[in-house]
Amino acid sequence: MLPRISPKLSLGLLIGLSLLAFLGTHWPIPHRIMSQSNQLIPHFDKFVHITIYGVLAMSALLVFGSLKFRWSLSLVAAVWLALIAWGAFDELTQTLVAGRSCDPADLLADAFGATLGIGVLTWARRLSVEHWLLPSEPS
Repeated sequence: MLPRISPKLSLGLLIGLSLLAFLGTHWPIPHRIMSQSNQLIPHFDKFVHITIYGVLAMSALLVFGSLKFRWSLSLVAAVWLALIAWGAFDELTQTLVAGRSCDPADLLADAFGATLGIGVLTWARRLSVEHWLLPSEPS
């Protein structure tokens, strides 16, 4: 099984990561810096969005796991929808920051990242359960 961590620690981690992501996406960026990073790695900001929301999805599911919620499709769907709502809020509020704009492609990257994070944690959970419940035959 996946390792259990304390609810306070997992919730603190999720809140900290959420605040870090929000501050990171709302920090004013001069246009020249953004264009330089996109010249080095095309669509670099999309990779950042995918990574952030993948980590947030895994963190949110770990919080629910630490609170002993039963793993279910409705839990996964609720986490995914909450992250999409958070991503939409994040994109809309970026219009209030100098050098930032609302980009629907960023919201798609957020959704992909959340899906990827959920998929990775689901895979790790399944692998862990199979390892403990169905140990391999001795060689």
